[in-house]
Amino acid sequence: MVTPEAQDTASSPLLVQDTVESPLLTRAGVGPTSLNAGITWACLGSAAIVCLAPLQYGYHIAELNTPKKIITECAPSIGSKLPQCLPMSDTMFSLATSLFAVGGLVGSLCAGWLAERFGRRGGLVYNNIVFVLGPLLMALAVSPAMLAIGRFVSGVGSGAAIVVAPLYLSEIAPVRLRGTLNLLNQLSIVVGILLTLTVGMVANRGSLWRVSVGGGLVLACAHLALSALAVESPRFLWARGRRAEARTVLRHLRGVADVDAEVATWGVSGDAEQVADDMVADPESLNGTAKPVSSTELRADGTTVTVFNIFRLAQYRRQWLLVLLLQFGQQLSGINTVFYYSSTVLERMFSSQLSSVLTMLIGVLNVVATASAALFIDRFGRRPLLFTSMAAMVVAVTLLGVGLGLGLNVLAAVALYLVVAAFAPGFGPVPFLLGTELFDVRAASAGGAWALGANWVGTFIVAMAFLPIQSLIGEWVFAIFVGSLLVCGGVFYVYVPETKGRTIDEIAATFK
Repeated sequence: MVTPEAQDTASSPLLVQDTVESPLLTRAGVGPTSLNAGITWACLGSAAIVCLAPLQYGYHIAELNTPKKIITECAPSIGSKLPQCLPMSDTMFSLATSLFAVGGLVGSLCAGWLAERFGRRGGLVYNNIVFVLGPLLMALAVSPAMLAIGRFVSGVGSGAAIVVAPLYLSEIAPVRLRGTLNLLNQLSIVVGILLTLTVGMVANRGSLWRVSVGGGLVLACAHLALSALAVESPRFLWARGRRAEARTVLRHLRGVADVDAEVATWGVSGDAEQVADDMVADPESLNGTAKPVSSTELRADGTTVTVFNIFRLAQYRRQWLLVLLLQFGQQLSGINTVFYYSSTVLERMFSSQLSSVLTMLIGVLNVVATASAALFIDRFGRRPLLFTSMAAMVVAVTLLGVGLGLGLNVLAAVALYLVVAAFAPGFGPVPFLLGTELFDVRAASAGGAWALGANWVGTFIVAMAFLPIQSLIGEWVFAIFVGSLLVCGGVFYVYVPETKGRTIDEIAATFK
C-alpha cells in the first residue's frame, strides 16, 4: 500500500527540500519527529510577518494619547488646506477614542468569516485594506467627525487582526512551545503601543500630529509587502482537505521530515467528513499513533460552527462563556485607562514635555514586562501567570487610586508603572492565548471572534465611562477596577483549566 507520505512526496517536488532539517532555535528530545521539534527560523519568520497585524492594533490603540492637546487646541490656521488642529470638546474626543472600540467589535465579529473564507494568512492580507484607509482618513482629517471615522475604520482592521493572528500563531506553533510563540501576539501589540508613543512624543507640536496618526499606513504597506513570505496555517489547509500542501508546510515549519504523529492529532477536529474518508481508505496513514475514528462518528460531529450558533452548541458553551469573561474582565481591570489617559493624568503633575517622556517610558516597560513572560508561560503554565498578574494588579490599581485621590503625585506616577508591570506578563497575553487553546479547529474562528468582541465591548465601555464616572465619584472609580479584578479572579480560579503542554484537541476534550 502506498503511504500518504509517499503520495505527498510524489505530488509535490518541493517536499524533497522541505525534509532537510533546518536549524532550530529550541529543541526538545532527540527524535526527528515534528512533535519533538522546537521553534525553527521558518516558523519564527512566518510568525513575525503575521504579527505585523497586531502591531498595527497596538499602534492605533494609543495614537491619540500623546497628541491629544495639540489635536484639540491651537490658534486658528490661515491659508492651509488642512487645519493645524481640530478643536473639540472632551466628550467629542472621548467619542473619537471610543469609536475605535466600536470598529474593533465589528472587525472581531467579521474575523471568523475572513479567516475561514481566505485563510489565516490570506485574511490578514485582505485586512490591510482597512488598515490603509483608516490612517489616511485620520491624517487628512478636516473635522473631528472625519478623525472619528478614521478611528472607526482602523478599529475594524484592529478587531480582525487580534482575532486571526493569535489563531494563526497557535496553529503553527509546536505544542510544547505554543504559549511562547503566541506571546508574540501580545508583544507585537505592546511594541506597537511603544512605537506610537515614541512617534507621538517626537511629533508633539504643530500639525505634526498628522504624521503620528498616519504612521499606521507605513505598517500596513510593510505587511502587504512581506506577507507573501509567510506560509498559510497547516491546520487550516488540512481542514480544507489540502492534505499534501498541509504536510509540506508543516515540514517546512518544523524542519523535519516526519510529521505523521503531529498530523494524527488533527484528525478529529479537522474537516470531519474528509478526515473520516481518509481514515477509512487508509488507516495506516496514522502509523499507529492514533485510533482511527469511524466515518459515522465523525460525520455526526460535523456541524459547521459559526458566530451565530457556537453559543447554542453544548460542547462549546462553557469555553465560549470563559473566553468572553476573560476578555471582558481584562478590560474591566482598567488597563486601558493607563494607555488612553496616562498623558492626561501625568500632565496634572508634570509639564507637557516631561509627561510625554514618562508616557513613552510606560510603553518601554510594557514591552520589557511582556517579553519577560516568555520565560514563564510554558514553564509554569497559564494559571500561575494569570493569577499572579491579577493579584499584583489589585495592589497596583489600589495604589493608583490612593495616589490620585490624596494628591500624592509620586505615588500615582509610580503606580501607573506598577499597573503596567503587573498586567503585561500575565493578564495581558494569557486571555488571548487561552482564546485560541480552548476551542478545536472547527470552533476556533467563531470562538475567537466572540472573545475579541467582548474585549472591544469592554474597551468601549471603559473609554466612554471612565472620565464621566471619575468626574462624579473622583478616584473611587479605581475601586470599580479593583472589584472587577477580585470577582473575575475568583471565577477564573474555579473554571479556567491549565493548558500547558496539551494539544488543542486534548484541551477541547475536557469540556465535552
